[in-house]
Amino acid sequence: MGFAELFASSAFLYLYSGLLLLLTGLAIVRNQISIAAEGKAAGELIKVVETAQSPDAAVGQLLLLNDITGARILTNDACRQDDLLEHKVWRNPKSATARATAAYLGAMAAVPAERHSLEGLRPARGMIEDEYRRLHKGLSGFGDFIIRLALLGTFMGLIAALTIASLNIGEDQGSAADQSAHMRDFIQVLLATAANKFWISAVGVGCALIVQIYRSTAEKAGHIVRLGDAFDHALTDPEIAAAWCPPSLSKEDIELGLVKQAVRDRIAKLDLGPLNDAIAETAANLKANAASSVITFGPAPFRRSGE
Repeated sequence: MGFAELFASSAFLYLYSGLLLLLTGLAIVRNQISIAAEGKAAGELIKVVETAQSPDAAVGQLLLLNDITGARILTNDACRQDDLLEHKVWRNPKSATARATAAYLGAMAAVPAERHSLEGLRPARGMIEDEYRRLHKGLSGFGDFIIRLALLGTFMGLIAALTIASLNIGEDQGSAADQSAHMRDFIQVLLATAANKFWISAVGVGCALIVQIYRSTAEKAGHIVRLGDAFDHALTDPEIAAAWCPPSLSKEDIELGLVKQAVRDRIAKLDLGPLNDAIAETAANLKANAASSVITFGPAPFRRSGE
């Protein structure tokens, strides 16, 4: 049997439709496993956030959040010291929940806690959920893919049926009556074959609808809601907010910081090479004359007359 006969057969319809259903089932199972893993990651983060009940614990929890999410929030000395540890490796986690939390931590630590509302920062729930939906692709695009695959199978079957028709439509069947009967039977078979192949497209559209219905229920992201609520609840404590967010600086503090930075920049640009060379030369001379000289400190000793 040639490829044309194979694609035009009913077996091709069943096999191709079964393939579409199998791919749809595998995609849903894979996405469900991914959602379960994201829920587990969210549960771990919620436990970390909810254990921050004191300022000291809050700093430790922020360090742990940095490690889990790959964020680098340096809002206090402990975080900065941890960042400078030797062999400190920052990773980008695979979990979309962890990466969304890292993005939220960055936004949270961008301004002091008391200015969050002034800066227009939304509650953690909304920010993390938006970032999670952006990072967790899930089944986005799968519906279009399965429909395109179904159309491919339909066209393959139609092309095969038309190819067989073009090869057999001109065969001589003897008398005009026999020829007419042959053409009638052949066209009937051709139409039935074409109709069967459109069932592949129908199966593909049905699979896309199943995926869409599944997504509408699976992407509610309940674990993200719970995680956002945990962050919002934790930040209501001013001591925890003070440990997680940078301190609020006054105008004088900002100006003093600018002056210090300007002094550091000026010192960094100074050429201290000649001064270092002079100090080294003086030290060498002192060392060379140390055996024959006495170095004294303070006022010169009183000399008696006649000495």
